[in-house]
Amino acid sequence: MHASLIQFVKFVLDFMKTNAMKVSRQHDTALIAIGQVLIEPDVLSATFRCDVKKCKGACCVAGEKGAPVLSKEVEQIEQNLEAVKKYLPEKNLQVIEREGIYEAYRGDLYLTTVEGRECVFAKLNEEGAAECMLERAFENGETDFQKPISCHLYPIRVRARLGTDYLVYSQIPECESGRACGAAQNVVMVEFLAPALQRKYGEAWTEQLLGYARSRRSSQH
Repeated sequence: MHASLIQFVKFVLDFMKTNAMKVSRQHDTALIAIGQVLIEPDVLSATFRCDVKKCKGACCVAGEKGAPVLSKEVEQIEQNLEAVKKYLPEKNLQVIEREGIYEAYRGDLYLTTVEGRECVFAKLNEEGAAECMLERAFENGETDFQKPISCHLYPIRVRARLGTDYLVYSQIPECESGRACGAAQNVVMVEFLAPALQRKYGEAWTEQLLGYARSRRSSQH
């Protein structure tokens, strides 16, 4: 790595340490730093609330790959797998037996899918909506792992930028009903996803984020 690049990265990280809850530039399109996490402004301003009755759990189905998953999450799923299996359709069990629970692609890990569609841990209910069986087992007190953090945070995605987390708002057509529901009910996305953000970054960081987002919205009205 060139010395100039090292100095630039050091400058950004030093800025983030000393400028929590400050906008990195004066324009609305600039990134925001909360602690050592970079955030796109859309993440703070968007309204969103899942409307599963309309979207049918499309985020468990849409996309070329399954849900992004961390290596430690793969270990947690494997430790709880037997308790989850009883909730899965036979075709899903066959995929797990044949292909395992995850695949690697370009250095990242993803949960496997059934025939390139729904997540291997998804099951369609009577209304045709995909439900997460990892979460079902967790809610029934049978496991200690809820679901991958990428699923819990969606439609916020965690990217890597300059050696730190960078939060972006992923807007797919299948989530149009969630955007419409959030707008109609005036539910701010970061408020809706506060439990997931707290799970990822802790209570103190999440309160900083929500406080900044609220003051930012107030100043814009």
